[in-house]
Amino acid sequence: REDRWLCPSHPDNRRLEIEAMLEVATKYDVDGLHFDYIRYPNARACFCDGCRRRFEEALGSKVRNWPKDVREDPALAARWLDFRREQITRVVAEVSDRGRRAKPALRISAAVFRDWPDTRDERAQDWKLWCERGYLDFVCPMDYIESNSGFERFVRWQREWAGAVPCYP
Repeated sequence: REDRWLCPSHPDNRRLEIEAMLEVATKYDVDGLHFDYIRYPNARACFCDGCRRRFEEALGSKVRNWPKDVREDPALAARWLDFRREQITRVVAEVSDRGRRAKPALRISAAVFRDWPDTRDERAQDWKLWCERGYLDFVCPMDYIESNSGFERFVRWQREWAGAVPCYP
């Protein structure tokens, strides 16, 4: 249910996530931080008034028919997907940067959906980018799949998407 999720674009919610993770890293004897549920619940979330306001600000113009236009206009939809991904990526980037500055040996990881191209748009979880930019020390794709051949196929792709970052399905 979407009503159980905090709006990912709300600055207070992002700050809460970042500060909670950094508190764990700096106040407790931990070797790393692991992101779970670092994403939107689905493509239908969140279209709250705050998301509209923040998206229009980032866009530099008003969206006349909210949220219909961002769902149906291909150019606007692409900008909307970029906006959503940026909300999640900013949290991962800031935790990675500030966490490592406070504790240089800190390891950062994330549980991610297995199919990066789909989850990048559907859930705004751009974990390939996080690996490329060095935000993660390792990535853990959630490969809940019954088929051995399907599992093997996804792991091959995931290792490519993760690049030099270790991938632990």
